[in-house]
Amino acid sequence: MQIREIIIYGLNGKVRHLPFKIGSVNIITGKSKSGKSAVGDIIDYCLGGDSCNIADGVIRDNVAWYGLLLQFENERVFVARKNPDPGQQSTGYCYVDIGKELEAPKECNFVSNKNVAGLEETLSRRIGISENLHTPPDGQSRNALSANIRHSLYYCFQNQDEIAAKNFLFHKQSDDFITQAIKDTLPYFLGIVNEEALALENERSILKRRLIIEKRRLEENRVLQGGGMQRAISLISEAKHVGIINYETIIDYNSYDELYNLLSTLGEWVPNNVSEAGMDRLSYLQTILEERKNDLVEIDLNISNAKAFAGETAGYVEEGTHQKMRLESIGLFEKLDYRAGFCPFCSGELPNPLPEVEMVKTAIINLDRNIENVTREKPKLRKFIDGLEQERQKLREEILNLKAEIDGIYSQNKEAEKIKDLNSRRAKVVGRISLWVESVKKDIESGNKEAQIKKLEERISEIDNMLNKDSLDERRQSVLSRISVDMSEWAKNLELEHSDNPYRLDMNKVTVIIDKAERPVTLKQIGSGSNWVGVHLITYFALHKYFINANRPVPRFMFLDQPSQVYFPSELDEKKTDWNMVFELYNFMIERVSDLKKKLQIIIVDHADLKNENFRKFIVEDWWNDKNLIPEDWYK
Repeated sequence: MQIREIIIYGLNGKVRHLPFKIGSVNIITGKSKSGKSAVGDIIDYCLGGDSCNIADGVIRDNVAWYGLLLQFENERVFVARKNPDPGQQSTGYCYVDIGKELEAPKECNFVSNKNVAGLEETLSRRIGISENLHTPPDGQSRNALSANIRHSLYYCFQNQDEIAAKNFLFHKQSDDFITQAIKDTLPYFLGIVNEEALALENERSILKRRLIIEKRRLEENRVLQGGGMQRAISLISEAKHVGIINYETIIDYNSYDELYNLLSTLGEWVPNNVSEAGMDRLSYLQTILEERKNDLVEIDLNISNAKAFAGETAGYVEEGTHQKMRLESIGLFEKLDYRAGFCPFCSGELPNPLPEVEMVKTAIINLDRNIENVTREKPKLRKFIDGLEQERQKLREEILNLKAEIDGIYSQNKEAEKIKDLNSRRAKVVGRISLWVESVKKDIESGNKEAQIKKLEERISEIDNMLNKDSLDERRQSVLSRISVDMSEWAKNLELEHSDNPYRLDMNKVTVIIDKAERPVTLKQIGSGSNWVGVHLITYFALHKYFINANRPVPRFMFLDQPSQVYFPSELDEKKTDWNMVFELYNFMIERVSDLKKKLQIIIVDHADLKNENFRKFIVEDWWNDKNLIPEDWYK
């Protein structure tokens, strides 16, 4: 996988294309604050980065989507991610398109068709990363890790603050947990642990868990058979006490088999029959009793409702009579004669006319009739309530009689109850005996478990032989030795410190070590920024040479941010710049890419602007003359 171009879609509808040459060195030279470092951030973000690390400013304020056109062996893939909204650092909106001769869309009218996880999965599969799982060794608590494209990018980027670092070697290694992720996944990317070996390791891990479980069950079974004899003797004593075993039965308490056989036969125990005399009558009486109780509840409710209604009726009669007597006592409607539209007292005109006297008299007559009707119905209501109370009393007496008859049946069946109680006690003892018998299962089941355990142990041993640690160590040493040869040779070419000694990559410490005769020297123990940059470059180029020759699933590009920075004491003080060293550095990178015959792409952003022809022919964009990543007419 290499990068054909970066495409930036502006909020103003304009599009910025930044093309790169496949299998070649691509140099972007320019001044500070022109957007050079953002090129790497855009690539990382479009390849599934968790957050958009592009600094707030002109780029974030003017861009809608970021896009990459990727070149694979037989196809192209266009990926785009939406620029996060202000105040946010990421977004899940991703767009992916695939085609053999695909070109970047001219407009960003994208409809998201992937989330970040789907984008990672698509790119991982396209680059050739097969299903894999690194399982941590026994005793370590971290989760198993599956390598994906994000892990492969640790070997494709060197940002401005990484390429000259002495305390760490790889991209993002200074972040939490990244060093361990590199340790876990680098063996896969180098092919030290192949896909088949990873599958076998996973199978071995599962078998080991099963083996522990089976051994625990076998041990429990043996404990039951050994210490379980005391439990068997105790159960036999209980069986004798409840009469399941005759007290005169002779038992050899030292024979496990005899105890087991005796208790096994008790599972066939059948309870004694209990006479059911009177049981049918009892069931009938209990059913009738329940019905009569329900009837009693219903009658109680009816009586309560009838009494409540009678109280409301009495209240209505009392209130109506009271109000009628008040009006009649003053003789208001007989003595006063008034006009409907005027006040009878002051003769003033009323806005709302008073009702006529005849209408009031009619209302009084109707009230009289209603009171008379209600008074006439009161004796009937009282009779209804009395009837309900008599019925309730009869039900109470019937319920008492039913309870008395039920108690009589119970007293007549005390003997049956005793038999039931004995059967219940015996059933409990038989239940405990059955549980013990099922738990021990004699020696036959123990033998089966021993056979299963032996089979598991044989398979684990077989896998161990296939994954022989010595064999893995030999492969690891072989790979690292081949990488070390290139690193040592290139250290001499760049005249790095201690370059007369072998350089090697230490996968356990995730750093570079120089094997001096007196003592080994690590990366952070050597001085000078030019040495740190040189060590980073020879390590990355040696790794990519191995990835390419071994056809490992790692992207075939590197992004390098200002590799010449250590040779610029001041950006404005060119007289102190060691131009010869800068040229040698670039010449080294150009030669490495040439040796790999277009199988590796290098994208470099830098202040360096050499006049040498061998440098200038690889410049894809020059941002020294008022040109930036984001054109000025987008925001000015």
